[in-house]
Amino acid sequence: MLTIMLTPNETIQLLISNFPDLALKLQPVPRCGGFYRPLGQFALYTHQAILANQLTRLRQCFAVAEELLRRGNAYLAAAMETIYLPDLHLDDTPEGVALARQLMPTRLFQAYEHQRADILA
Repeated sequence: MLTIMLTPNETIQLLISNFPDLALKLQPVPRCGGFYRPLGQFALYTHQAILANQLTRLRQCFAVAEELLRRGNAYLAAAMETIYLPDLHLDDTPEGVALARQLMPTRLFQAYEHQRADILA
């Protein structure tokens, strides 16, 4: 089975194609660049949807995050768990945890639970 891996610049293009508002904040990274800056911007964008109670946009953000996990490699998965998910600040309230459980696709929620367990351990 062929596994498709996303490069940092392909990740940026995927984010921009789904969220044109991010285009000004996401610039191509140099060859040695990584996932951390683009995922930080994506987390901020997602967090703003949470704060504004924009559930349609939030579902779309979570769907794209799920796609990144599905199509990415171990580096992207690690960046999702160390940058994107914690920067959503869903653990600040019980409501945040319930929101994650209700709206996140399965694989993204599993990653969320994994990073939560690491923080609580």
